[in-house]
Amino acid sequence: MNQKRYLIKGTLLLTVMGLLTRAAGFFYKIFLSRTIGASEIGLYQIAVPILSLCTALCGGGIQTALSGLVARSLARRSRHGAKQALFAGLFLSLSLSMVLSVTLYFGAELLAERILLEKSCAGLLKVLAFSLPFGMIHSCICGYFMGAKQIVPPALAQFAEQVIRISFFILAFTLFRKNGIPADARLMACSALAGEAASALFCVLSFFLLSEKKAHKENPDSGQGNHSAKNRCFSMCKKWLSFRHGLLASIRQILSVSVPLSLNRMLMCLLQTVEAALLPQMLRRSGLTPAEALSSYGTLTGMALPMILFPTAVTSALGMLLLPTVSEAQALHQKDQLSSTANAAFLGGLLLGSFCLGGFLLFGGAIGSLLFHNRLAGSCIRRLALICPLLYISTTLTSILHGLGKSASLLLWNLAGFVLRLLCVICLVPTYGLYGYLCGMILDQLLLTVCILYSLHRQNLLTVSIPRALTQMLPPAVLAGSIAFLFLTLSEQKIPAQISLITGGAIYGAIFILSAAPALSLKYKPHRIL
Repeated sequence: MNQKRYLIKGTLLLTVMGLLTRAAGFFYKIFLSRTIGASEIGLYQIAVPILSLCTALCGGGIQTALSGLVARSLARRSRHGAKQALFAGLFLSLSLSMVLSVTLYFGAELLAERILLEKSCAGLLKVLAFSLPFGMIHSCICGYFMGAKQIVPPALAQFAEQVIRISFFILAFTLFRKNGIPADARLMACSALAGEAASALFCVLSFFLLSEKKAHKENPDSGQGNHSAKNRCFSMCKKWLSFRHGLLASIRQILSVSVPLSLNRMLMCLLQTVEAALLPQMLRRSGLTPAEALSSYGTLTGMALPMILFPTAVTSALGMLLLPTVSEAQALHQKDQLSSTANAAFLGGLLLGSFCLGGFLLFGGAIGSLLFHNRLAGSCIRRLALICPLLYISTTLTSILHGLGKSASLLLWNLAGFVLRLLCVICLVPTYGLYGYLCGMILDQLLLTVCILYSLHRQNLLTVSIPRALTQMLPPAVLAGSIAFLFLTLSEQKIPAQISLITGGAIYGAIFILSAAPALSLKYKPHRIL
């Protein structure tokens, strides 16, 4: 019962904070598109994969490994061991991040010219290099909190980072405009640096405040006496010295888990870097000018994709909490629990995907025109709507496979899908432009989802009949979409577009929920997958 309550509360909290963070980021993208323009957003997006690659190298799997070590230590009632694991993770990640920060700063020109094929990215890389150590502090301390089942600090740290990032940009942009200074992508990079620094500071303060609170509960008299502060200082020094004996063992344990995960993330980030450099070049071959290619790339990655990824706040939050739950159920050989979890995750992802598929197909064009003032963004949103069911299903089921120890298989499937996507960039984008890349994204996600479903079916964990699930989950979207489309057609040019969009969305959501209620209450019996 406690585990169930933890999953429910944790999912709700992470979902709410994730939605707030994504909503803030969504309006931030709108503000960016109206201030610095799509081409500058595209320039920033080209530089980001290099930072992601460095982040994967110096901290990739450390957070996951740290969470497991902390959880095991606290299960043995060893707060000393949990803190020792945290210091070991910080030592590893900060050491690597310092080296990479220096390398990235002094090699920015070479990377921008030879790897990214965009000299303008050099200044962005130099600014982003300073954010690496702050990101590692944030990641390690959040890993410690997740292992200790303290969900609030990581959720608040994520939200604080977004708020500081946006506030810094708006304040700096206002000052720049008053002084006649043009704002560009470098201001986005400075805002990202400010957000990482703020979240790292928040995590550090939260850790010491919660540690002090727990220490006071365990020893209420520790705060009394004239020399209590000095005694606490000496006590902390003694504890730190005792860390040396077990620090090496903690480092070995973290490396044994984090190295495979880091290699996975590094390889994916490397491929994303290649894609980020290759796609604008292929768009130029399709007949676009360099400025138009950057603008199209920025529209896709900075406007359309964040809109499609917005609902993954729910699936990502659930996935973070499902991983340890699945690992525990596997260790206890609770196959019925594993099967129930897999079926529920699949049906939930399919239901959310069906809702978003109909919504983005129906309102995608209006969203692009009204929110971003960009017709291309609306067109991309409508085409990318096709990946919604695949994306949301794979997001939740991926966490289950990680908990089952299938990370190597996921790496191979991700690689296969990404290679397929790169082939579409090379072969289709020069002929069909940006829509060739959208085709590659859909094929990539389709391959990954099919492989995940097949793997779970082979292990007899996914027992839901997929055709039956589709016949239950997709009709509510069709019915709600048809009625909402009829309303939009009848109200066209009679009421303002903004009011029409909001009202149509409310009608679509209400009808979908009412028509999907029988599917939500349906009890699925075990079936073959097909």
